[in-house]
Amino acid sequence: MPAKTSKSSTASKSRGKGSQPRDDSEDELDVPLKEANSNGQEALPTNYPAPREGADAVDNRSLEEILGSIPPPPPPAMTNEPGSPRLMITHIVNQNFKSYAGEQILGPFHKRFSCIIGPNGSGKSNVIDSMLFVFGYRAQKIRSKKLSVLIHSSDLHKDVQSCTVEVHFQKIIDKFYVSRTASKDNSSSYHINGKKATFKDVGMLLRSHGIDLDHNRFLILQGEVEQIAMMKPKGQTEHDEGMLEYLEDIIGSCRLKQPIHTLSRRVELLNEQRGEKLNRVKMVEKEKTALEGEKNTAVEFLTLENDIFKQKSQLCQYYVHDLQKRVANKEEEKQRIQDDTKELTEKNNNIAEEMEKKNRDLKNVEKKQGKLTKYIEGQKEKFTQLDLQDVEVREKLKHTKSKTKKLQKQLEKDREKLEEVRNVPASSEKTISEASARREELEKQKGKEEEKLKEVMASLKEETSGLQQEKEIKEKELMELSKAVNETRSCQDVAQSELDIYLSRHNTAVTQLNTAKQSLQTTTDTLRDRRTAIKELQVNIPQCEQELKKDEAELEQLLQADGQARELVRDLRQKVEEAKSSLSSNRSRGKVLDALMQQKRSGKISGILGRLGDLGAIDEKYDIAISSSCGSLDNILVDSIDTAQKCVNFLKAQNIGVATFIGLDKMKVWENKMGPISTPENIPRLFDMVRVQDESMKPAFYFALRDTLVAKDLEQATRLAFQKDKRWRVVTMQGQIIEMLDRMESKLNEKVVQLQGCQERKLQLEEKVQRLRQQLRDMKNTLEKYTNSMQSLAEQEVHLKPQIKELEANVQAAAPDKKQQKQLEKRLKDFQKASSKAGKVEAEVKRLHTLIVDINSHKLKAQQDKLDKVNKELDDCSSAITKAQVAIKTAGRNLKKCEEGVSRLEGELVENEKSLVDLTEHLTRLEEEAGEIMKACQEAEAALPEVQEQHQVVVREIKVLQEQEHALQEESLGVRLRVEQIDTSITEHTNKIKHWQREASKLSLHAIEDKPAEALPALTPADLAAIKGPDVITNQISLMEARCAQMKPNLGAIAEYKKKEELYLKRVAELDEITTERDNFKRGCEDLRKQRLNEFMAGFNIITNKLKENYQMLTLGGDAELELVDSLDPFSEGIMFSVRPPKKKKTLSSLALVFALHHFKPTPLYFMDEIDAALDFKNVSIVACYIYEQTKNAQFIIISLRNNMFEIADRLIGIYKTHNTTKSVGINPKTIVFKEPISV
Repeated sequence: MPAKTSKSSTASKSRGKGSQPRDDSEDELDVPLKEANSNGQEALPTNYPAPREGADAVDNRSLEEILGSIPPPPPPAMTNEPGSPRLMITHIVNQNFKSYAGEQILGPFHKRFSCIIGPNGSGKSNVIDSMLFVFGYRAQKIRSKKLSVLIHSSDLHKDVQSCTVEVHFQKIIDKFYVSRTASKDNSSSYHINGKKATFKDVGMLLRSHGIDLDHNRFLILQGEVEQIAMMKPKGQTEHDEGMLEYLEDIIGSCRLKQPIHTLSRRVELLNEQRGEKLNRVKMVEKEKTALEGEKNTAVEFLTLENDIFKQKSQLCQYYVHDLQKRVANKEEEKQRIQDDTKELTEKNNNIAEEMEKKNRDLKNVEKKQGKLTKYIEGQKEKFTQLDLQDVEVREKLKHTKSKTKKLQKQLEKDREKLEEVRNVPASSEKTISEASARREELEKQKGKEEEKLKEVMASLKEETSGLQQEKEIKEKELMELSKAVNETRSCQDVAQSELDIYLSRHNTAVTQLNTAKQSLQTTTDTLRDRRTAIKELQVNIPQCEQELKKDEAELEQLLQADGQARELVRDLRQKVEEAKSSLSSNRSRGKVLDALMQQKRSGKISGILGRLGDLGAIDEKYDIAISSSCGSLDNILVDSIDTAQKCVNFLKAQNIGVATFIGLDKMKVWENKMGPISTPENIPRLFDMVRVQDESMKPAFYFALRDTLVAKDLEQATRLAFQKDKRWRVVTMQGQIIEMLDRMESKLNEKVVQLQGCQERKLQLEEKVQRLRQQLRDMKNTLEKYTNSMQSLAEQEVHLKPQIKELEANVQAAAPDKKQQKQLEKRLKDFQKASSKAGKVEAEVKRLHTLIVDINSHKLKAQQDKLDKVNKELDDCSSAITKAQVAIKTAGRNLKKCEEGVSRLEGELVENEKSLVDLTEHLTRLEEEAGEIMKACQEAEAALPEVQEQHQVVVREIKVLQEQEHALQEESLGVRLRVEQIDTSITEHTNKIKHWQREASKLSLHAIEDKPAEALPALTPADLAAIKGPDVITNQISLMEARCAQMKPNLGAIAEYKKKEELYLKRVAELDEITTERDNFKRGCEDLRKQRLNEFMAGFNIITNKLKENYQMLTLGGDAELELVDSLDPFSEGIMFSVRPPKKKKTLSSLALVFALHHFKPTPLYFMDEIDAALDFKNVSIVACYIYEQTKNAQFIIISLRNNMFEIADRLIGIYKTHNTTKSVGINPKTIVFKEPISV
C-alpha cells in the first residue's frame, strides 16, 4: 500500500494545555477557556491570576488569598465501572466542508469501536479536520490558510458561500449536537442544538461531558504515538514539556506548581526584608543608648519648671479670688440701687405694655382702613368694568338705533319710489298726450310769432338787407333740415336715456360693491390694529404687573426699613439726649458745693476733700481745653463711698440739689493705667499736664480725664480721633471736643439722612405704584374692550365677505351686454353726427340773427323774446315726451328692483329691531348691577371717615404715651448713670479676673517621660484666705527661676530619646511581624510541596503499574515502566520511560501509556489516525483486540488501512470520492458475517 501523505500534527511534542491553539484569531467568538500565551507557556486555571511580567515579579496577595485561589483537583468526567453513563458521537454531518459537497452524513458511529476506511485521497483525514473545525481549531491546524478555504469548491459546486459541520453527541437518552459554520468572509459562528453560541459555551459544554480539550488525549494522529515514548524526562526550559509535565497535567498536581513558586518567591523576599528589619533594630538601639544621659538632665529641668508653674498658679488663683470678692461687693451695691428703682421700672413696663397695646390697636385700625380702601378700589374697579361694558352696549345701541332710522327712512323712500314706478306707465302716457297736444298748439303759435317777426324784420329790411338775405338763405337751408333735425334730436334724447337706464343698474351694483369693499377694508384694518394692540397689551400687562409687583415689594421693604429707621433714629436721639443731659449735668454748678463745704468746715461730714477741679492745676494754655472736655471737674471728691452716701442723704434732706461724688478709695483700680502711653503723632495727654499736691488724688483725675488727648486745632483733632486701630477722645486748644457724642450725632445725622431718603423714595414709589395701577387698569379695560369688540368686528367681517361675493355676482349679473351697449353708443353717435350738421346751420342762423338783433335790438327784442319762449316750451315738450317714452320702456325692470329693495330692507329692519331689544335689556341689567356696586362703594366710603378718625385718635394716644415714656427715661437717667459707673467697675474687675484666668490657663505642667502631665492643683477658698500676701509666693518663684537660669539642658533630648525609643519598639514590632509572616508563608509552601508530591505519586503509582500491565499484555512478556530519575524529588530531574527490551516498538509502549492514562483518567471517546501504520500484522492484531476490550467504557473511532484492525471493529465507515466529491457509507461487518451462511 502506498504511503499516506502526512498532515500537520495536532499534538506535537509539546502536548501541554493549550498546545493546540483554537481559532481565536479569525473569529472573535472563538475564545477558548484556557489559552496558551504567545511563547507557548501553558495557561493558568481560570480562577488563578496570570503571573506578572518579569522574572522578579511578586504576588502581593495574602497567604489565605493565594491558598484560596488554588482550584480543587478536577473530578473525573466518567468512571471505568460497567454501565456508567458516558458521552459518544452518533454521527457527523458535513455540509460543503472541504471535499464534502452538499450535506454528507458520516456514521452512525458505534458506541464502542468504529473504523474509517478508504483509499488515499478519498477524504478520510477530512473527517478528523471536521471534528477539529467544530472543536475550535484555527484554519492553519486544519491544513488551510484561512477559514474560507475550508468551503467546498469543485466543478459542479463553484459558488458555495459557507460550510457547516455538525457533531452529534448522545449520553443515554440525552442528545445534543454542536455545529460550526464558516463563511466566505472568513468569519465563523457556533451553534448548540441550532441556537447560536460562543466558543466559550461550546468548550464548557464539551468539558462538562469529559472531552479533554485541554490535553487533547482523545485525539492521536498519525506519527504522534511514537513521540510519547520519546519524550524527555523533564522539560529543558520553562516553556518546554517532558514526561514530568505531561503526566502532571493529567494527574492534576500541576495546578499547585505556580502557587508553590509564588510562595517560594515570597519566602525569599520576606527573608531579605527580615534581614533589613534586623539591621534597622540594631542601629536604632545603639542611637537610643547614646541619648540617655542628656535625657535625664532635661527631666530634672522640667521637674523644676513644674514647681514654678504650681507657684504661679497659686498666685493667679489668689488674685482671681480677691477680685471676685470685689465684684460681689459691687453687685450687692448695684442690687440695692436696682431695688430702689423697682417702681420706676414698673411704670416703664406699664407704659411699654400700654404702648404695645396701642401699637396693636393702630395696626388693627390700619388693617381695617386698608381693607376698606382695598374694598372701595375693588368696587370702583368693578364699576369701571361695568362702565366700559355700558359704553360698549350704548355704542352698539346707538349704532342700532341709527341703523333703524336709516333703514326706516330708506324704506319709506323705496316704498314711495315703488308707488311712483307702479304709476309710471299711466302717468307717462298722460304726459305724452298732454305734451303732444301742447306741442301742436306751440307749433301754431310759433308760426304766428315767426310771421310777426318777419313783419318786423321786413320793416327793418333796408337796414339789414344783406344780413337778412344771408339769414334767409340759411333759414331756408335750416327749414329743409329742420324736420330731420327735430327727428334726430328726439331720437338722440331717447337713445341717451335708454343708454343711461341700461347702464344705471350696473353702475348702482358697482357703487354698492365699492362701498361694501371699503367697509370690509375698514373692518379688516380695525381688526388687524386691534389684534396688534391686544398682543401688545398682552405683553405690556404682564410687564406692568411685574414692575408693579416689584415696586410694591420694594415699597413694602421701604415701609419696613422706614419703621426700623424711625426706631433707630428714636433710639439714637434718646442716647444723644442722654449724653447731652449727662454732660450738662456734669458741667452744671450750683449751691451744692457751698453747702457741702460748710458741712466739712463744721465737722459734720469730715471726708469731703473738695471740688475735683480745685484740687489740681494745669498750664494756662490748657485751661480752655480741660474746662471744655472734663465736666467731671465739678464732681466732688470724697475719701470713700460711705462719705458720698452721707453727702447724698444731706442733700436730699435739705432739698438743696444733686451732685456727683467720686470715692477716692475706689480709684485705685486706675493706678496701673496712669503710666505713659504711646499716642498718635506723640501729642500730649491732658492727664499728664495736670499737677497735684497730693499724688493719691491722681487716680481721680485719671478717672475724670482718662486718655483724652489735646491737639493744636480741629483738623489735627479730627485726624487723631479717627485712627484705624483705635478711636481717641481729643480736645483742641480752643475747647473743641471730638468724642463719642460727636460720633453719635454724626451717626444720628447719617441715619436721619437715610430716613429722609427712604421717605422720598417711598413717596416716589407710592406715586409710581398709583400710576402703574391706573395704567394697568386702563390697559386691562382697553384689552377687555378690544377683546369684546373683536367678536362683533369678526362677525361683521364674516358678514361682509359673503355680501361682497353676492354684490360681485350682482355686478356680473347686471353687467350690460357689450354688443347691445356698443349698438346704443353707435346710435347715439350717429344721432349726434346727424344733428351736428343742422347745429352748424342753426348756429350760423343764430349768429346772423344776433347781428341783426344787435342792429335792431330795441325793435326786435320783444318779438324775439316771445319766439324764444315758444321755442323753449317746444323743447320742454319734446324732452318730456322723450322721458315719458323711456320711462314706459324701463318701468317693469325698475318695478322688480324696487320690490326687491323694499323686501330686503324690511328683513334688515326686523333683525335690527330684535337686536335693539336685546341691547336694551343688557343695558338695563348693567345699570342695575352698577347701581348695586355704587351703593356698596358709597356705604364703604361713608364708613371710611370713622375709621380714619379712630386712626388719628390712636396716633394721638401713642404720642401721649411716648411723651410719658420720655419723661420716665429722663427720670431714670440718673439711676442708670450710677449703675453704669458700678458696671464699669465690675467690668474692670471682671477683665482683670479674665486676665489672671488667662494667665492661669497658659500654665500647664510638663509631661515628663511617659508619665502623663499632672493637673495644676486648685486651691479651696479656705486655702486662698490663708495666704497672707502674694510676696511669699513671688519670692519662691524668683529663687526657682534663678536655679532654672543656671541649668542649660537639651530639652530636645527627651523628645529625641522618646522618638528613638518609639522607633526602636516599632522596628522590633516590624521584625516580629515580618518573621511571623515569613514563617507562615514558609509553612504554607512546605504544605503545598507535600500535597503536590502526594497527589503526583499517588497518580504516578497507578499509571506506572497499569503501564507495566498493559505493556506485558501487548508485547507478551515485555517490561515498561515509569521511573523517577531522582527518587527523593521527582520534580527535580523528571520521569524516565524505560522499556525492556529497549528495541521494542515505541508505538506499543506509547499505546500502553495511553491506555494506562485512560485507566487513570477515563475519556469517553478517542479518535486515532493510523496508529497501526508502523506495526506488523501480529502487533496490529494484539492492539486491535486490546482496543476492542477497552471500548466497553469508551468510544474508539480509528482511521486504519490494516485489515487486522478494521475487521474486528463493530462498525465500518467507508470513505470514497466520485466527481471530486467525498461520500461515505456505513456497514456493520458482524451483521454481514452472520448473514453470509444464511444466504449460502
